[in-house]
Amino acid sequence: MSSESDTHLARDLSVSAMRLNRRLRLRHASDRIPVAQLSILTTLFREGPMTTGELAVRERIKPPSVSRSSHALVEMGLLERVPHATDRRQVVLSLTDSGRAVADTDVAERERVLAERLGELSDDERATLAEAAQILTEIVEKNE
Repeated sequence: MSSESDTHLARDLSVSAMRLNRRLRLRHASDRIPVAQLSILTTLFREGPMTTGELAVRERIKPPSVSRSSHALVEMGLLERVPHATDRRQVVLSLTDSGRAVADTDVAERERVLAERLGELSDDERATLAEAAQILTEIVEKNE
């Protein structure tokens, strides 16, 4: 494949991924939680408790942004901050039962919406997307 073809494919994939992400996030379950905070909840929901620094790396945002968002989520009763087991300078962020319920509802709604749209595709189209999803996951994991 030529470099120009790769550039066009990269642009098309990037635009499609951004549009899909935007559409799914606009459907999020809780209108009272900003998308950035909801992203923190769903990351902790999928990956489990982690420190502010680990979460910042995972979310690709600065630690002060994670701190501000996590404080707001703690105030809402959706997160709890627990002292780190071996490093008293750090805290571990974990979901409360309420936070887990909000994240679960949000993830389920996004998956429901996408599954509904996938149901409109042919078997071949779904198989192609399954292969593409695997390839995209490999690309993302190589860059982490």
